[in-house]
Amino acid sequence: MRLKGAALALACGALLAFGLSAAAQEAAPTPRVPSAPAWLVFTRRPAPPAAEIIFVDKFSGQETRTAVTGERFTPAGDSVLYFDPNLNRVMQAFPDGVLREHPFIQPAPDTRRVDWLVSPDGRQIAWTLTSAAPGGLVTTTYIAALDGGDQRAVLTDGPRDGIRALPVAFSADQTTLYLDFQPDGIADFTPFPQYAGLIALNLATGVWERLPGEPGCFCGAGFGAGLLVRLAVSPDLGGFDVRVVNLAGAEAVTQTIPAVPRRNFTQAGGVVISPDGTRAVYALAQVRGFGTPEQSIQTVFMLVDLQTLRQAPLTAPITTFVEPLAWTEDNSAVLLTSRQRDGTWKINLADGQLVKVAEATYLGTLPQPS
Repeated sequence: MRLKGAALALACGALLAFGLSAAAQEAAPTPRVPSAPAWLVFTRRPAPPAAEIIFVDKFSGQETRTAVTGERFTPAGDSVLYFDPNLNRVMQAFPDGVLREHPFIQPAPDTRRVDWLVSPDGRQIAWTLTSAAPGGLVTTTYIAALDGGDQRAVLTDGPRDGIRALPVAFSADQTTLYLDFQPDGIADFTPFPQYAGLIALNLATGVWERLPGEPGCFCGAGFGAGLLVRLAVSPDLGGFDVRVVNLAGAEAVTQTIPAVPRRNFTQAGGVVISPDGTRAVYALAQVRGFGTPEQSIQTVFMLVDLQTLRQAPLTAPITTFVEPLAWTEDNSAVLLTSRQRDGTWKINLADGQLVKVAEATYLGTLPQPS
């Protein structure tokens, strides 16, 4: 099966909420507007770290495929950012097939880990360099405009014993960077993104403070619409409570949504908040025989109503790890991907049905160069 058919179906359906139109099906392409989304970007990972980045022109449907060795693929401006473990370099891939080293985000000789985060509007980027030092790990956090302007270090933390800092989210006004203090390397063995101790860093002053209830369990969380939605193992170990923290006011206000009992569903994460702040979705999984030939998986997606403060299963269990990526179709559907397998799926909230919409993994969009 060629990607093009699936990608165009995605462009004309599930991705309309990202500002894309059905122009790919029109006889006469709509004139392009500078900085408007022009490419849909996917990856395929036949044998990680070997991968293929696929750029699909949303107007013509034409594909450009680039073979790379890499991980942590991230749309950033007019390129896709990724880390090449063979070269130990942060790389950029462009729609015309050009590959080059990133001009200013690179590991130093003593760097053990480099991580990055692009702001939602694509204007800023934050990154961390973690290195070993006497007494533990030291993480330095930097921020800059996406084109490299106004580069500066905003936090040097450590040494901490086995703990590094990870950038997680920007505040809506981009004056605050949220980071997580987490055990180094543990995230490589979890099915979903999870966090141990979330903090808020004031980018003007360099002062940080722990968010309410932190540090918590090593559980999922999501930021959006001025909210932090944080998962926490319920006191009876029978599910996950949802803590909703309003970060927009002068003082954070926390409300707790009780868990829906789900015995032996011990992994949860991939929290995605709708842009209007009314709902959130997360993945809840049960794993039996982890790492053995008999391993079995069940994943349920939970829908959280942030207005009525209730949560309920959205889907019947599926037998793989798939996590929410983004809301789409005017907040009536959710796109999902997996870190374990290629593909893109969609859930319509109206019927809770999980439908595969592309054979490759959707990353996002890139703008047309100005």
